[in-house]
This record gives sequence, structure tokens and C-alpha cells, in this order.
Amino acid sequence: MKANDEALRQGLRAYAARIAAAHTAAPASLVWLRAERRRRRMAVERAERPLRIMQGIGLLCAAAAASWLLVVSGMQRSMTGTPMLVLSIAVPILAVCGCWAMAAASRRGPA
Repeated sequence: MKANDEALRQGLRAYAARIAAAHTAAPASLVWLRAERRRRRMAVERAERPLRIMQGIGLLCAAAAASWLLVVSGMQRSMTGTPMLVLSIAVPILAVCGCWAMAAASRRGPA
């Protein structure tokens, strides 16, 4: 029984030595630097979460306002003509696109 234990022990030590030779651990400074970067990134994400929620709500409100503007401009028969039609379509589209562009730019982060 002790002979088997000794053979197993030597086999495991040889295996551990091969692994240690093939794979070296990263320097402690590199591990610390990566952990600090990750910690900062997580803190920024946590701080920006309410802003992202408000941007989503703002985008929904802009879409609702754009829809309302289209409905109201369609109901008013007195304001007819091509310029009013173009304005009543362009303003809601620009409002929604502007909100979407601001939300997309804030998700990308600084250049």
C-alpha cells in the first residue's frame, strides 16, 4: 500500500512540475491593475444606470410626443399645405432621432 502511495505522490509531483513549467502566473502588479480597471468600470456602470433609465424614459416620451403631434396636426384641417405637412412629419422624426443619437453616444463613452 505504501508503494502505491509513493508512486502516486511522485506522479502527482511530476504532473505539478510540468504544469508549473508550462504555465507561469501573471505578475501581481498586472493582476492588481486588471482588478482596479474592472472595479472602476463597474463603479461607472453602477453610477450611469439611473441615467440610462432616464434616457430610455426620455426616448419613450419623445416618441409619445411625436405621435401626439402627428395626430393633432392631422386633426387640424385649417392648417393645410405642404410646409405644414413637412413640418408635422419632420419635427417628430427629428425629436426621436435626436434622443436616440444622444442615448447611443452616451453608451459609446468618450472617444
